[in-house]
Amino acid sequence: MARANAKKGGKSHRKLLMVGPEAPFQFVEAYKSLRTNLEFLSASTGCKTILITSSAPEEGKSNVAINLAATLAAGGKKVVLVDGDLRKGSLSRYLHLNRNRPGISNVVAGQCAVTEALVRFKNVQFTLLPVGPLPPNPSEMLALPAVESLFQGLREYYDFVIVDTPPVSVVTDAAVMCRFADGVVLVVRPGVTTVQGAQLSKKNLEAVHAHILGVVLNGYDIKRAGHKDGYYYSYSYDYYKHDGDEDDGRDDGE
Repeated sequence: MARANAKKGGKSHRKLLMVGPEAPFQFVEAYKSLRTNLEFLSASTGCKTILITSSAPEEGKSNVAINLAATLAAGGKKVVLVDGDLRKGSLSRYLHLNRNRPGISNVVAGQCAVTEALVRFKNVQFTLLPVGPLPPNPSEMLALPAVESLFQGLREYYDFVIVDTPPVSVVTDAAVMCRFADGVVLVVRPGVTTVQGAQLSKKNLEAVHAHILGVVLNGYDIKRAGHKDGYYYSYSYDYYKHDGDEDDGRDDGE
């Protein structure tokens, strides 16, 4: 496997803040809370392959995907983070990887083995499967049997497969990938996500029988909301409440 350094910045105007010793306590605890919920689900339901998506761009789904993978790996789990955005390759940009390095598109095309495409980092414990050269037909490529076989192999080897996908209300890619995922986490951001956008995302996911695990509230402004308690988190994780559930399982986190 190739090795690379994970950096805390990228070409995107939105800076990547990663969990670690220098990150704010509340930020780290938020992801630990999310990790606890997902580990519970994994132990009780076998949930391992998790899609991270959003309603629209700029809601921070790639940031959430990276930090969730890092937090799960720091907890002793074997984790692979998959750049499933075959249109932008956001993870490669955030982590400063060359866009031309082998990735999903190469593996599916039979141009390299999965082991040749995987990337290990020196300062984080998860493994990354990059997107590779961006294909001209992302949705069609994702529907190929080779993609399902690829994810089945990853699922058998890793404890968690975290997949960053394009916004579900913008393109169909995330919906296509739901067929081999155990669940979906929807990222929303105050000031960016609209109620209509969130409702449409939920409708699109339900239309393909996706198992919506919950919602991550990203970028919540504690001071504006008037919360002064240092232990109140600006990220939250909500279990998706199904009809007939008595409790929504809400657990607030950074």
